[in-house]
Amino acid sequence: MVGAFSLLALGTSLIGTLLAFSEFFKEQLKSLSWHSTSAQKGNWWGRNKVNLTAVTMVVAPSLFVSTTFPDAFSAATDIAGGYCMSVLYGVLPPVMAWAMDKGESKHSGERELSNARPALIVVGLFACGIVVEQILHDFLALHL
Repeated sequence: MVGAFSLLALGTSLIGTLLAFSEFFKEQLKSLSWHSTSAQKGNWWGRNKVNLTAVTMVVAPSLFVSTTFPDAFSAATDIAGGYCMSVLYGVLPPVMAWAMDKGESKHSGERELSNARPALIVVGLFACGIVVEQILHDFLALHL
């Protein structure tokens, strides 16, 4: 059951990513001059040329990287978890709250978060410490 659930979870993530990237590439391909808007109604290739090209642009590099470097996914999730998530959910919220309070104090003259500034500093420093710890861990792993 766990294996099936993991496979389905991974599959739904990949489907969402595939659809999002292919829609992005479809918009980019439609803006190119080689795309003809006068596709024949009976011509299957003329109707689906942009869709198939966009999907190929997404799938082909992904398949190449995954077959060439099979352990790349676990390395990418380590990087995303160690750095990106720590910065996104640990460092940025206190910085944004600080900036929002600073911006509002210029307009209204009073600060709503002035009592919470020490907590913002502690949370931000803690998150920065996690990022620094991850950097040190990765550098030490390279030397071993």
